[in-house]
Amino acid sequence: MVFCENKKLDCKFEDVADLLPGKEIGAIKVRVLRLWKVPAFMNPMEFNSLEMVLCDGKGGKIHASVRKQLINMFDSKLEEGGVYEISSLSIFPESGLYRTTLHRYKLGFQSKTVVKPSQSSDISQYGFSFTNIDEICSFTHDYEFLVDVVGVMTGISAEREYIRDGKITKMVNIELTDHTGKCECALFGDYVDDLNKKMGKLTSGLPIVAVQFAKVKMFRDKASIQNVLHATRIFVNADIPELESFKSSIAVHGIESDTIVPLIGSQPRPSLEEEFLQMHPKKTVAQLNVLVEDGVFAVCGEVVGVVDSQNWWYPACKCHKAVVPDSGSYFCSSCDRHVFQVIPRFRVKFEIVDGESSCIVVVFDSEMSYILEKSCAFFVAQSKARNGGPHPIEFDGLIGKKMLFAVAVSGKQSSMGDGSYRVRRICMDPVIIEKFCSQGGFCTPTKVMSPVVDFESESLSDDNVADDDSEALQFVDNLIVTPPTSSVDIDDESDGPFVVKRNLSKAFDGAAKPKRSIRLKKVKIEKD
Repeated sequence: MVFCENKKLDCKFEDVADLLPGKEIGAIKVRVLRLWKVPAFMNPMEFNSLEMVLCDGKGGKIHASVRKQLINMFDSKLEEGGVYEISSLSIFPESGLYRTTLHRYKLGFQSKTVVKPSQSSDISQYGFSFTNIDEICSFTHDYEFLVDVVGVMTGISAEREYIRDGKITKMVNIELTDHTGKCECALFGDYVDDLNKKMGKLTSGLPIVAVQFAKVKMFRDKASIQNVLHATRIFVNADIPELESFKSSIAVHGIESDTIVPLIGSQPRPSLEEEFLQMHPKKTVAQLNVLVEDGVFAVCGEVVGVVDSQNWWYPACKCHKAVVPDSGSYFCSSCDRHVFQVIPRFRVKFEIVDGESSCIVVVFDSEMSYILEKSCAFFVAQSKARNGGPHPIEFDGLIGKKMLFAVAVSGKQSSMGDGSYRVRRICMDPVIIEKFCSQGGFCTPTKVMSPVVDFESESLSDDNVADDDSEALQFVDNLIVTPPTSSVDIDDESDGPFVVKRNLSKAFDGAAKPKRSIRLKKVKIEKD
């Protein structure tokens, strides 16, 4: 590590592109393009570091960090967008995934670092380095550097929500198009709120969107981009020269910009009230057991027990198909290949009653995650650590609960070989349950709905593949379980350091091959 000291900040400034270790370097004059704090994992109210991207008058960019012990010293001296003359910095090799600049090195603030406010009209205000979309699409693997992309928003998905570790995370997918092609961009968490706020200020037409410091991710051999927590920045129809220049070029390349942004991907899922009170015929458990017609039916019942006839979870590929241990890895029949990272997914059987009749229902991953507010990976890791009983004790907390179940009945799927029924959706809202029971008469709702689309997509058929959840799969890709002799790695590349490892090889070695497969949950979405 080399220290560069310079007491006179009015000397000739060093070019950022020329900064190298092994020689004494002087002061730099830079603009802070991006500035953010990295919260401590165990205590989000504390911060581990202050991170920033710096740019000089020649367009050279470099990453810089302030370690935890020095945050209070420099936090009040630096502002995003400000220009500063800085000296007495350390310089060392840059490393890690998703680097913010192409510079081989990064700067570190020291207790003796001097920061002096300055001004300069020669330094770019935003420091964009746009990458054409066709170049993004040409990637065949995750790119280690963050990129800037600008394009016309030619599509936006319905907003979805996912429950992870007891927290609800929003997600939306947008489609960006430039003169070279189009690509998808997935936004998570606060970035969804940021986009909604900026979209709310628009009048009409397709907006121009710039996504700065985005990461390139691969899924099924297709490249897309998504936000990185804290670092990514989004601009929508911003009054910025670079965006105005792009807008002027649209007409030249024949891209229409005066239409309404179309909805892409799957349609929003109906509300719980609509699904259980308006969409499906109501049946008692006794009626359900003798049904000969196909369809989806709403049933009210009380959970009286957990059925431990088979394991309550199973290992699945990223495509959500079940996998089986094979030659030190796992084999996915859907992808027709061996995989080395699998995701644990719920498959829990409950006995429910409504008076004198009872039946067995099977609840899969999305609904179990919804009612427990925890991922399957959490309970798998917890059960191995506790060395507990046949199922997590949290499951027993559902016994005695009154719920509404939307169950699928068909010649192929209704009875799952043992008389059990697959649950498509669950409602625990007491108000909706009361309305359901007070309506009386177990018959088809008076409101005729259009053909039902399976938004849940918890399909029991091997024909269905999760084609529209690539970004969501990238999100849950961090909840992985490795094959025998390895470990679980629960990690989020976007959310800072978070690594929990436990050996789950024995659990997977004993996993039976499931006959059914499921897909990622899509929760209630409200369209504007």
